[in-house]
Amino acid sequence: MNSIFGNIDDLYLFFCVVEEGSLVSASKKLKLPVSTMSRRLSALESRLNLRLLEKQGRELVATQSGQQAFLAIRSGMENLESTFSQMLSESQDVTGSVKLAIPHNFYRAFVGRVVEEFVRQYPKVNVELALSQESVTPETNRDLLITFEIDHLEGMIARPLFQAHHGFFASPDYLATCGPVTTLDQLEALDWISVDRAQAVPVFSGDSFVRLIHIKPKLVVNDIQAIAGAVERGLGVASLPYRHVSPSMNIVQLLPDYHRSAKRAHLVYRDRKYQPRALTLLVEALLDAVSTREQGAPVVKGD
Repeated sequence: MNSIFGNIDDLYLFFCVVEEGSLVSASKKLKLPVSTMSRRLSALESRLNLRLLEKQGRELVATQSGQQAFLAIRSGMENLESTFSQMLSESQDVTGSVKLAIPHNFYRAFVGRVVEEFVRQYPKVNVELALSQESVTPETNRDLLITFEIDHLEGMIARPLFQAHHGFFASPDYLATCGPVTTLDQLEALDWISVDRAQAVPVFSGDSFVRLIHIKPKLVVNDIQAIAGAVERGLGVASLPYRHVSPSMNIVQLLPDYHRSAKRAHLVYRDRKYQPRALTLLVEALLDAVSTREQGAPVVKGD
């Protein structure tokens, strides 16, 4: 043996036996079987060609050479223990920065409270919020995204957050100009207000797919609250998340037996490897908040 490489663990076993006063006490501290420790200590003595421990009654105690070795390595082992504990503490201390990109109505509804509580709980973490309806791609392992659109995010981790169920709505004033709507063909022909330019809308009855309707959006707004307001003011018809609809709104549901496919929001981030603890904890906080709200109030008003 001419190096501590491969031997430092066994030297630490010896150090613990002497420091704890017995092999049994050391095995409890290190959570190792007595037989394993005894075998490794014997192998260490063989490599050193030095008797470090001897039996006194039922216990192992340091020989004179062992006591000298213990005193020689004691300071170094204590320093290693202290340094390792400090490194472990620092790794568990939550620090760093996280960037969160979300639609602004999510922030107002529930994310804002989660983030504010998070920064109070972890004051060494800096959170950067980007409130936008535009979907972005997480570029670093500190980026977190909440989005409904994940088709372009191959290779990312997408955690289901909540599901938004929709219905078709218009204002009484708008319906007064176009007449009653009793069929999907009539619904298809109305003035549509949409969050995007998609023209093919899948329509379901319960869990069963019925057909696609093909629409021509008259107004495209990438904000669901703005769309709800436009519907109230009589500009047209829209597919609105039910939780964005309240009894006080001046709108009525069209063809209540039909609805578009539900949309699921996801938490999206890069691979978990080397993921900052701050991001992990923020993900958990957001998931917990949604879980709590699903048992009570809506996650997002209208979603």
